[in-house]
Amino acid sequence: MKKLGTFYGIGVGPGGDEELLTLKAVKAIENSSVIIAPAARKGGDSIALDTAKNFIKEGSEIRVLHFPMERGKWEDKVYNNFKLIEEKLLEGKNVAFLTIGDPLLYSTFIYILNHINEEGYETKVIPGINSFCAAASLSQTPLVLGDESLLILPASKIDELRDEKFVVIMKLGGKEEEVLNVLDEKGYKYVYVSKAYREGEQILRHREEIIKNRNYMSLIIAEKEVN
Repeated sequence: MKKLGTFYGIGVGPGGDEELLTLKAVKAIENSSVIIAPAARKGGDSIALDTAKNFIKEGSEIRVLHFPMERGKWEDKVYNNFKLIEEKLLEGKNVAFLTIGDPLLYSTFIYILNHINEEGYETKVIPGINSFCAAASLSQTPLVLGDESLLILPASKIDELRDEKFVVIMKLGGKEEEVLNVLDEKGYKYVYVSKAYREGEQILRHREEIIKNRNYMSLIIAEKEVN
């Protein structure tokens, strides 16, 4: 019986800085003959692929797969992309799926992984530096201290914020003003980081600057001030 390939989910870090890949990630990329990278737009570029390109061995098959943002088209596209990956695994080829950040945090990889696991293929997930850890390091902002909790939530759930001391707000999607209204009302200090470790990165701490310079690739780290 022909040996099946191994499927690797590889986090390449925040994107834009190849030095933030782990040694394990680099070895997994070098051990793969098929490289898969997601793109939000058909024919678009992949930040993950651009970040890891220098570690891809010569002769590897590289596929940039379209994962549309429109939810109505999502399930069929994910399944079709899974079938392409499955075909390579059945040929005995190791397949590396590259993703910015960590493969198991707000990642397209998770949807592919569900199909992979249902079919029982050998899978290895290589963690990557996630966006809020990268943003915290870049801005030198503590994420959480002592026995406190850290709340991570998307901007669409900002109304669920109560009195948690340490908060990360992700997936801002143009909701910066709405998020800042809540943080200001509840007495939080905050830092806004966009394009961490990439060209054009910004660290902003003032409301007006944040609203003026809003960017899709961004997040907010907040801490409730003690009176």
